[in-house]
Amino acid sequence: MRDYVTMRNVLMLTAAAKGKLCFNDFRGELQDDTRLKEELVRLEGEKLLDADISLDGVFGRGRKCSVSGLTPEGRAFYRLIENDDVWSIVLETLRQANVDISYPLLKEVCEEIVKRYVTSFIPDIGGKG
Repeated sequence: MRDYVTMRNVLMLTAAAKGKLCFNDFRGELQDDTRLKEELVRLEGEKLLDADISLDGVFGRGRKCSVSGLTPEGRAFYRLIENDDVWSIVLETLRQANVDISYPLLKEVCEEIVKRYVTSFIPDIGGKG
């Protein structure tokens, strides 16, 4: 099952980075190496990270992790979930659903939550007739 918190943390750290990141740059924030590896590989495969990642084997022998930044799709997706209030709603929704969803559906869910969140701030403007 996808670790959504690790996913967001990887995107957040990558968005804030001033240069290339390696595996150890993510480890300070994210302690579970297995989940971190899975999310890095998944995010690269989903074309959200501009990266060269191969985490099978031993570093130096077929194993590498170089993250240059977010792709345009990655930046657009991160903008959807960067607000902490929105992220709390997204995370609670995903926890309640208890499903591992693919990126295209995850993006749709996040877009719908952002839409509902923002529209909740639109005041009722009643016409007096």
